[in-house]
Amino acid sequence: MHLDIGTLRTMTLVTLALNGQAVFYVVRERRRLWSSRPSLLVIISSILDLLIIGTLALEGILMAPIAPSIIAGILSASIVLPIIFPSAWA
Repeated sequence: MHLDIGTLRTMTLVTLALNGQAVFYVVRERRRLWSSRPSLLVIISSILDLLIIGTLALEGILMAPIAPSIIAGILSASIVLPIIFPSAWA
């Protein structure tokens, strides 16, 4: 991808934030991943986290900007991988 160090740092931040959300949803439930619905507060805080981190990364506020396609790739991986391999994330 030939990214510079600033872009890699931003990509790492986005990866940590989104994967942190994925791990939270995997470990919050003892049974299957979606056995119970998360509370409204949890859902709202997750959406706000995604919006804040995404906006900062896209606009380059306090960090180097990254392309929307990179954020979309990280987001899709953080959604799909815990569903496919839930025990690997717990």
